[in-house]
Amino acid sequence: MKTKRIREDAWLLRVAKRITEDLRPHVVGTSLRVRQPRRVHSTDTDGWLAVIGNAGKGMPSLEIWLDRFSGCPERKFYACFCGREEQVIRGLARRSKALWPVREVTDDDATADEPKRLKRRLRLNEFNEPVLENYEEANNHFFGFFDRTQGTMARIEDHFCQQAVAFFLDVVPAQPNAQMEDASNEVYARCENRKWVQAHLGRERSRYLATQRKMRDNYCCQVCDMTFSAVYGRALGASFAEAHHIKPLGTLNAKVKTRLEDLITVCANCHRMLHRMDGKPGDIGKLKAIVRKHQKTSKR
Repeated sequence: MKTKRIREDAWLLRVAKRITEDLRPHVVGTSLRVRQPRRVHSTDTDGWLAVIGNAGKGMPSLEIWLDRFSGCPERKFYACFCGREEQVIRGLARRSKALWPVREVTDDDATADEPKRLKRRLRLNEFNEPVLENYEEANNHFFGFFDRTQGTMARIEDHFCQQAVAFFLDVVPAQPNAQMEDASNEVYARCENRKWVQAHLGRERSRYLATQRKMRDNYCCQVCDMTFSAVYGRALGASFAEAHHIKPLGTLNAKVKTRLEDLITVCANCHRMLHRMDGKPGDIGKLKAIVRKHQKTSKR
C-alpha cells in the first residue's frame, strides 16, 4: 500500500507539470498565470492536489487533484478552478457557455467525516463534464471536471492532460486587447452573413468539446481517414487533428448548447475544404465522395 501511495502522488506531480508545460504556449493574451508545481499536498479526500497557477491576479487558482472524492474505489484525476468567492466561480462557469455544469454539489452532498467523498457517486455521464461545487462551511468553491479515463497510466495521463488544458483555456476568456487570428475572410469566401461565420468559429473554438470529439474519433479524419501520426510519425503528429461543427452556419442557435454529436474530427485540409463549400446539409457526405473519387483516380 505504501508503494502505491508514493507512485500515485509522484504521478500526480508529473501530470501537473505536464499540464503546466502544455498550457504555457497558450496563455499569451489571456489572464491565465501558470507555474511549475514543486510538490503536491495531501487532502481530506484520500488523495493529493497540485496548484499550477491562477486565472489572474486575485482570481481562483488552477488545481489538479487525484483522489477518491468521486465515490469510485480507485482515485480519479480532477482539474478545477478553486476560489473563496462563490460568485467569482459561478462567473467563470457562466462565461464558459458551452461548459455549463451538469451537476452542482454542496455540503449536503458530501460526507462529513474524512476521507470526504460524494454520498452519491458520480454517474458515468457526469464524468468529463463540468461540475460546480459550493461548500459554504469551508468557504471553498470549485468549477472543474472529474476524468473517467481507464486503461494504462500512459493512456489516462494523455487523455486527462489534453482535456485539462482544453478546459482551462475554454473557461478563461481572452483579454479585451488580445488579437485573435481571423482567417474568416479567406476560409468563408462564399458566405455573406458574417454573423453566421463568427457564431460557427466560436463554437469550433470550444477546445474542451473539440478535444473530447477528437479523442473519441482517435484523431482520425472522418472524411479522408488520414491521421497525422501515420503521416508525420507519433513524435510530431500524435494527438493532432481539428474539429468541425456539422450543422450548417445558418441553422446555428446561440442558445443551444453544442454537443459532442454536433462535432466531427477532420484533418486540416478537409476542414478548409468544408469551409469553402456552401454551408449546406450534406457537405460532409459530398466531400467524402469527392475524396474517394480522386483517390480511385490517383490509383489508376
